[in-house]
Amino acid sequence: MAKGWHVEECGGDGGVAREVLKDERVSNVVLVDIDEEVLSVCKKYMPSMAASLDDSRVKIVIEDATKYVQDTEDRFDVIILDLTDNGVADEKILGEEFYINIRRIILDNGIIAQQTYCPYSNDDRLAAEVKVFKKTADKICYGFVPVPSFPNGNIGILFGRVYKSVADSHRNLSVPIYSIDENKALDMGLKCYYNKYHQSCCVLPLDFSRWFYNL
Repeated sequence: MAKGWHVEECGGDGGVAREVLKDERVSNVVLVDIDEEVLSVCKKYMPSMAASLDDSRVKIVIEDATKYVQDTEDRFDVIILDLTDNGVADEKILGEEFYINIRRIILDNGIIAQQTYCPYSNDDRLAAEVKVFKKTADKICYGFVPVPSFPNGNIGILFGRVYKSVADSHRNLSVPIYSIDENKALDMGLKCYYNKYHQSCCVLPLDFSRWFYNL
């Protein structure tokens, strides 16, 4: 992917957009959320988190994400699904049709990242999400990162790449494509992410790794 990434974020409070825009390769972000009040509350009570919502590079679309991905003519290099899961299967937002449309609007070699369950927390729901996700991305990987404010202190992440041609399809997604060492990460204003952290997040407990990659 060349400089000038077009990024879509479904759901969120502005925090993901804030971090994404620290990467100079990103030219713009489309943030889709169904509830405008969520964004207003974030601006009022979490201004540092929501600062990106007033950035000229961010386009806010107040709409059901399922309708947006169905109707939009835009195409994206990166799609981030920062969606809340209430623990109950939701065929509308996490069902097969939704992911078919995600694949439709992502460009060749595009990246998809999705918030999901942690190891051992809800394996049935995670398995259901993975099976649908596999129909969207041609290569997938799983990682989990510490988030102290979450109930079990971690959050799971599904990420994958879509190969509409064969180029680059051999890549191991647990190995970063671009070099961001500690010094560059600090220059970018990143607090967590750099290459070693990316790789460490994808190191899974042996039993969980075998379970996940055999789904």
